[in-house]
This record gives sequence, structure tokens and C-alpha cells, in this order.
Amino acid sequence: MSHLCLLGVATLTLTSASFAGSDTNADLQTRLEAAEARISELSAATNVNWLNDARADEIRGLVHDVLADADTRASLQGAGSTAGYNGGFTVGSADGNWSMTTNGLFQTRWTNSDESGDDQWGFSNNRSWLHFSGTIAGDYGFDVRHNLDSDGEEWANGSLSLSDGWGLTMGTFKMATSREALIGQQNQMGLDNGVYTTGQGISVSNSGDDMGMTFQLVNNDGTDEGHENDSSYTWNVRVEMLVDGTWGQFDQFRSAAGGAAGTLVGLSYMGHDEGDGTGGTSEDSNTWNLDAQMQFGGSAFYVSYNDEDDGTTSTNSTTAMYSMDLDNGWELYVRWVDSDDDGESTAIGLNNYLAGQNAKWTTELHQDDDSDVDTLATQLQFYF
Repeated sequence: MSHLCLLGVATLTLTSASFAGSDTNADLQTRLEAAEARISELSAATNVNWLNDARADEIRGLVHDVLADADTRASLQGAGSTAGYNGGFTVGSADGNWSMTTNGLFQTRWTNSDESGDDQWGFSNNRSWLHFSGTIAGDYGFDVRHNLDSDGEEWANGSLSLSDGWGLTMGTFKMATSREALIGQQNQMGLDNGVYTTGQGISVSNSGDDMGMTFQLVNNDGTDEGHENDSSYTWNVRVEMLVDGTWGQFDQFRSAAGGAAGTLVGLSYMGHDEGDGTGGTSEDSNTWNLDAQMQFGGSAFYVSYNDEDDGTTSTNSTTAMYSMDLDNGWELYVRWVDSDDDGESTAIGLNNYLAGQNAKWTTELHQDDDSDVDTLATQLQFYF
């Protein structure tokens, strides 16, 4: 019943009552109050229903907006997209055809150097970089590292898979001169033994169950040291034999207690041709390196012999490194180098693997017999 109908009924009732006399006034007053109470009750109920209807409309609109936003986000991400951490922070499509993994490293260090009683000390950020790698349309790959300091590794290249396990890479990349040069800076044993060079050119590689081969041809367009003219070039070939173990375990020097045992042997040969252009200062040269990396499930050994001949002089160097797991994340290592150019040096250090290679604290005493310099350094590494 509407408000007007109820009001009309009440009015008629009141008018009729005025002719009935004073005896009926009390009864009419009672009926009037009852009618007014009913009117108020119906009015309140109507208001509540109107409010509930308005809220329902608002909720329906909100749900519609949320579902529309979810559909938009899903279309932007692609159906079944994935994200998480797997050797780096990774995003990609569900079919694996498109992906990108992000890694980063920084190493901050305190160093004290003593040369004939002259002490020098200070803090430094030795290596900092960001690394992006992944797949493009399933069949192609990219690998880009951006250096944030003056001593980090840096390159950018694209790759594609060929038949029978062969792969081709073009751009800038690490030269496969030794096992030590190929292992990443975050996975080295000591502080500064990650000697490496990069080149710009083409690389062809193959990796089987127990044999691997890499051939590289670079000339850096005459812009890098050792390639002062456009016709100079360097070629390098490396062959590796997996005697025992798996390829992945040799991506680092550490051999934790209880880990797998294995042996990897490698031989590299590099030839440099100065070319026919003018302005070059380097001589034609060749360099070969023989190394072996061994892990024993709690200790590890690495040995490398390097020989370089430029037609006038011949120099060689020997590197040996041994490490032992001390339990609870601690590791002791010794590294010895004997070089015709730099003399003999020895490094003794401790690694504390706070969270594996992702968070590592290294303290090392390095003694250089040729220059009579003793260096004590402690470094904190974070890698993701």
C-alpha cells in the first residue's frame, strides 16, 4: 500500500470520527496512533528495500569491473604465463617459447696491502653486473650482461640451435681459453682468479654425453686490444672430455661434502694473426692451455698449464688450486701460481657459504713473491 492510500484512509477515519461524538474520541485516537505506527513501519521497510537494491547494484558493478580487469591482465600476460625463481628470476610463456631470466652480482671488499712496510687499505666494490638471458620464439636465445663497474664481465650475443647438438652464437662472448676462464665470477674459489677475455665474432659449439668442442673466430672490428686493424683476427678452439660426473657440476670449483665426484679435462689452442693492415702493434702468436678439474665430494683440485709463443719470446705459467670442505658451510683453499711474467704467488683463504654461492663471505691472504707484496682482503658476495 502506498503512502497516499494509507494517508487517505487515516483522514477518512478521522473525519468520520468527528461526527460520532465525544464518546468515541478515545477509540478514534487509539486507531489513529495505530495507523501512524503502521505507516512508519511500512515506510521504514520500503527505505530498507531501496537501500538493499542500491547496494546489490553497486556490488554487481564492482564484480563486473574486477572480472574485466582480470581478463585484461590475463591478455597482457598471455595464457598460462609463468614466473618464479629457477637459477634466477624468470618470467615466460607456458610453452617455454618466450622467457627471460635475470641475474645479478655484487662483491664488496675491504683490502689491506703491505709493500715493504707501507700499508694501504680501503673499501671497494670490485664486481657488479646484471645479466639477462632467455629464449625467443622457442628456437633462438639471447645472453646479455651489463657491467656496472670497471672489472666485471660484459657481453651481448644471440644464438640458435643447429642439428645434432650443434649451436651457433654471434656477438660478444667469453673466449674459451681455460676452465678457469669459463667459470663465472660468482663461482670462483678465490678473490681474483677469474682471468678471462672476450671477443666479438662467431662461436660454434657442440656438447655430447662425454665430449664438448667450441670453435671461435673474432676480430672485434679492429677496436679492441690485440686487434688494431680490421684484418687482424684471432681463432680459438677448445676440446673438453668428461671423464666422470656431469657437465653441470663443473660450473663451479666448490665440491661440498657429500657431493658427486668427477673429472673434466680440457685443451685449448688460440692463434692470433696480426693481418695486413697498418697500425698494429701485436705480433702473430699462438697460445695453448691444458687443464684438469677434479671434484671428490668434499675436496677439489684444479691444475692448469699455459704456454704462449709470439715468435720472439715464449712464456708459460702453471696454476694449481686445492680446496677442502670444513663442514657447516666453511671451506679452506690454497691457490699457487708460477709465471714467467709475474713470478710466483700464493693465496690462502676461507670461504663461508652463508647461502651457497648466493651469499658468500671470503677472506684471503695473498703473497706475491716477485713484488714482495702481502695483501689481506675480506669480501662479501651477493648473487641472485
